[in-house]
Amino acid sequence: MKKNQKKSLFLIISILLLSGCATDIEEYPPLWVKSLETLPRQEGYRNAGMFGMEDNVYAQFCDSHGNQKWFSYNKETHTWKQTKYETYGCRENNG
Repeated sequence: MKKNQKKSLFLIISILLLSGCATDIEEYPPLWVKSLETLPRQEGYRNAGMFGMEDNVYAQFCDSHGNQKWFSYNKETHTWKQTKYETYGCRENNG
């Protein structure tokens, strides 16, 4: 075999090997990105975070007094439900 043919063969084999070993993308875009489309606006609250745990997505909101609301996303109905309210839940513990 000529030198160029060997390089081409090596390149083809490498590409096939690497593409065969690549991981599958389970879901794109991720669930938390899809859930943003229906995230409710909370008057007087700011979004303080989005969290993904296992197959669940949670959103946290805080108001100016440090109160906290938690919402969970239902992936079957594409809706959010308030699951928790914590007075002063957004305040930092300063001792």
